[in-house]
Amino acid sequence: MGRGMFSLPESGEIYISDGILRDAAEEACTFMAGYRIMTVARAATCCIYFRRKAGYGRQGYRLNIDGHSIVIEAGSSDGAFWGVQTLRQIVAQSGDRKLPVLEIKDRPDFEDRGLYYDVSRGRIPKLERLKELAEQLSHYKVNQFQLYIEHTFLFHGHPEIGKNASPITAGEIMELDEFCRERHIELVPSLASFGHLSAVLKLPRYRHLAEDWGIGRYMSPDADKLPEWQKRIAWSLSPANPAVYVFFESLFGEFLPLFSSNRFNICCDETFDLGLGQSFELCRKRGKGRVYLDHILKLRKLTARYGKKIMFWGDIIRKYPGQLKRIPRDVTLLDWGYDHNHSYDRVRDFKRAGLKFYVCPGTGSWNALFPRLPEAVANIRGFAAAGKKNGASGLLNTDWGDGGHYNFMELSWPEYLFGAEQGWNAGADIKSFARRFCRLFLGSESADLEKALVGLGDVAQLQVRKNRSAWQEIFFAVPGDEILRGTIVDAWISADGKISGAKVKLDAALGRKTVRKLGQVRQVFLSHSRSGKGDLLNVLPYWIFAVDTMIHSARKLTVLGKGGRDSKSNRRLLRSELKSLLGRFRSLWLERNRISEIGITVERYRKVIDSI
Repeated sequence: MGRGMFSLPESGEIYISDGILRDAAEEACTFMAGYRIMTVARAATCCIYFRRKAGYGRQGYRLNIDGHSIVIEAGSSDGAFWGVQTLRQIVAQSGDRKLPVLEIKDRPDFEDRGLYYDVSRGRIPKLERLKELAEQLSHYKVNQFQLYIEHTFLFHGHPEIGKNASPITAGEIMELDEFCRERHIELVPSLASFGHLSAVLKLPRYRHLAEDWGIGRYMSPDADKLPEWQKRIAWSLSPANPAVYVFFESLFGEFLPLFSSNRFNICCDETFDLGLGQSFELCRKRGKGRVYLDHILKLRKLTARYGKKIMFWGDIIRKYPGQLKRIPRDVTLLDWGYDHNHSYDRVRDFKRAGLKFYVCPGTGSWNALFPRLPEAVANIRGFAAAGKKNGASGLLNTDWGDGGHYNFMELSWPEYLFGAEQGWNAGADIKSFARRFCRLFLGSESADLEKALVGLGDVAQLQVRKNRSAWQEIFFAVPGDEILRGTIVDAWISADGKISGAKVKLDAALGRKTVRKLGQVRQVFLSHSRSGKGDLLNVLPYWIFAVDTMIHSARKLTVLGKGGRDSKSNRRLLRSELKSLLGRFRSLWLERNRISEIGITVERYRKVIDSI
């Protein structure tokens, strides 16, 4: 920091020394409308200078503000563009266009900083919303975006796939790809290519490709040993069936040319049933790890025709460390895990193998009515620290939609921005994040708003099962379900964002206490929403809805939980409230999303309404 201020004129000229800096200069014009770009520096009218200079790396920059001008130096268009985003924040937070005199030299901790968004579990945002998301991500220096696709792309050669899911079209992918590219974001294709394919393999045309022939048929006696949650009909493709690769050749031929990125995420995670059906004999002879990696290598060969280098999730190959040496060095491993106390340093096994890898934390928003913010912060921070220490090339923040994707995108902005910040600076301060988020994203210095956000995260954190909020389980529970019986459970709870283990009794007393807490949070959000200031993306109606769903869960405990006042009149009130919430849910969904597979969640609502 220097002394004094620079008064930014309402209009002027922006000088660029090199054509590659034009993108950054044009970006500056989006928030400084009175400026025009010049290639001749005229001291009388020019006060912003973009200069190309070596020494800052591919994404680094120098931003200098003195008493007379602003200078951004960078060795690339990327670096200059990220410098402009820092300038954007300074201008937004400086009253009367008086900017502080300062010098910033900056570069990211991770070369690739991405968001991975699930569009396969029930909800697909409208194209304009995906563009809005990309626009905002670019402001926070996120430079990679992936959409998780299982069955939600319209394949002309396979029209049955995603027929009733409002699938994304080729034209929309190309339009989004161009939009992202203009904002220095790489739209990386991602397509489930092994497990997680029930929506496809249950269709008659494709059942023969499934490991279990699409009918739950197994050859291995180990099939009976699968945990209940892993017993999925038509879950994985079978690498023992040659027709699988003809199928992928057809899919990739339609899908991959739409993307300008030279990368492709083939996914290939959670192949629970590999070796249990069609590939039983093959795995018995060659080993399951070998068969798994052979599939990866075959897909790598197929995608190379389109100039793509593959990446895939690392959960399965980690079980077979002897196979790591067979992975080509142009492949990227994606190391994921979502617990607050995850073993982050296990990324060392990929480092020791000499492999390129990303660390992939999560937003804690799935299986939740509002994201488990404390868990997400701990998870993102833990992965960022381990990734930086062990040489990860990227941080890819994941946002899933298990159970019908009733967790709206708008609820995840705190986690998106925390992930963006940790991707750029793994040493950023955690304690001040909520305050800074409220100031920058919601335009508020209110201590009450910060307290409400932290308090809501604490309530949402109550977790009695892995990656599942207790409140969403109560919300979708029917009378008599175990979670409503008032048993004392082992849970992860949070106070002021700090997670600890505790014995928790899910009873009416807890419900009453939570209703009071959430009532205070709701009032703060409502007051800020009514002020008409700061909430430029209009996320607060979604936050207030999330609070109301959690209040309903807590109130449900006061009626149906142990010690509750269960009566016909109280059940009628619960039923009426849930019907109202369903109506609001529909409206909020359809305002920003395609109809997609909204029926998944609507059916869950109706089941509970009928049961009450």
